[in-house]
Amino acid sequence: MIRELTLSGVTTFLNKTRLDFAEGINVIVGGNDTGKSHLMRLMYALCRWMGRSLRRDFPEKWAEEHRLRRCLLHSFAVQQLSSLVSRRAGDATADVQASFSGNKVPQGSADIAFRFSSIGMESLSLSVLPQRFLQERALFIPSRDVLTLYPCYVQVGKRYPDLLDGATWDLCRALEAEPDSSEPTEAMRRVLKLIHALVQGRMQRSGGSRFLLQRGKEEPLEMSLVAEGFKRAGMLELIIENGSLGAGDTLFWDEPEMNMNTAQLPLLCGIMLGLCEAGVQMIVTTHSLFLLRELMIHLTRSNYSNLSRRFIGLHAGMGLFNSVQVQQGENADDLGPLESLQAEMEQADRYLSMPTPAPHAE
Repeated sequence: MIRELTLSGVTTFLNKTRLDFAEGINVIVGGNDTGKSHLMRLMYALCRWMGRSLRRDFPEKWAEEHRLRRCLLHSFAVQQLSSLVSRRAGDATADVQASFSGNKVPQGSADIAFRFSSIGMESLSLSVLPQRFLQERALFIPSRDVLTLYPCYVQVGKRYPDLLDGATWDLCRALEAEPDSSEPTEAMRRVLKLIHALVQGRMQRSGGSRFLLQRGKEEPLEMSLVAEGFKRAGMLELIIENGSLGAGDTLFWDEPEMNMNTAQLPLLCGIMLGLCEAGVQMIVTTHSLFLLRELMIHLTRSNYSNLSRRFIGLHAGMGLFNSVQVQQGENADDLGPLESLQAEMEQADRYLSMPTPAPHAE
């Protein structure tokens, strides 16, 4: 699990910025161009590099630098690291520090610090190499539909891996994993029950490369006929049941409310918090004031009183070279006024202040 992240000179984060993360639910809120997705993909790349991989017992620094560089390029789907460096006069260097912990890996022994630059030969230099690496995994659910195009993604990923972003390719490989013979924990069974209630059925794999949604005794629905919001929630059932997601792992979910009816968001909140109770670290982004408030409502309940939480607000900087500003805390109120949420509240005020229309004359 990721605990801390400090960065400067990375995309929209020009100035030195430190972020702290909880073991449970982490919610990142911000408008367009504030770097929500960039932040998620950076953390995902670091988690993948820190987690399960074909690594030697005594890693060599140059080999780990090369592998980390590849993880970053693959996660962001860019050709050069210089694309990730903030552009401002006299400064073309990005610095990143992060701290992780995992099972039998105490905090402090899995720290990392590195730098990359767009000046001269493009390179990445590790100044702090972890003493211990992790066995836990990370997965990223993007905002796009994956299940419908899964056969295409798999073909592209196998033949032309550089054309597919790393998060989507990793998710496809998790989806094609063979079912796990072990039974899910009681906490995970509760999550699966909520997923079945949300999508009104159960996800099935058909023929190895296609997926179906089975609802009662009806004919199974092909993915192209399933509502967009249900597909991403349904993927959770598949990766839980085949053992690709479990306690200790980190799940990144980009805008989980996308294409979801607001009436279904309370169930979605229950799913996310249920995953946290099952030991999964959740890191999500959102534009939705409704989802944010619903999470806060859920977190006031007694069964979630011990669940750790973190809310992170990203505020767009003013001017050409001003960095994104960050506010964070354990409550949504700690985020300050966010433009992306203020618009929803302002519209509600305008709607309630509308004059009552006169009766229509016959």
